[in-house]
Amino acid sequence: MNHTQTSRPLNLWQMAALGACALSLSGCGLFTGPANEPAPPTPILSAPASSTAAMVEAPKDVAIKVLDLFARPDTPERRWFIDLLPYLTEEYAEEAQYIDPARVPLTKVNANPTTSQDEHMPQMVIVRFSTNDGPWQVVLVQDHDGQPWLVQAIEPDKPAPAFTP
Repeated sequence: MNHTQTSRPLNLWQMAALGACALSLSGCGLFTGPANEPAPPTPILSAPASSTAAMVEAPKDVAIKVLDLFARPDTPERRWFIDLLPYLTEEYAEEAQYIDPARVPLTKVNANPTTSQDEHMPQMVIVRFSTNDGPWQVVLVQDHDGQPWLVQAIEPDKPAPAFTP
């Protein structure tokens, strides 16, 4: 028995399904490189859930660790940013990824930082440091009690201007 098969054009859904099957069977995705090259790491712009070190540390301890990581102008940019990333808020990570560590003016952080906290904002702590570049501060925030303290800003500590009427 001889069957003649008439070819019909595929509809949009059939073509999409065939494309998805072809991609899944080939073991590759649309955005991967050649199979013999490892994919470049993608930065995660929030603290990892497994970052228990940041969760259990007091804000002052986090600030000391972060400023020591920040004050490394000889570190390659990518390494510098990746080292800081677990301690940064998502917003500050967006800014920090564009900081050139070679342009960070401080290289030495002195011991005994001071900590201040506003009684009306218990989820925010400012830790002030003395450095070879003058005073600097690290602003930390916490979403809820028991959550990690994350860095919202690292900046020179400029005294507030005096108000004159």
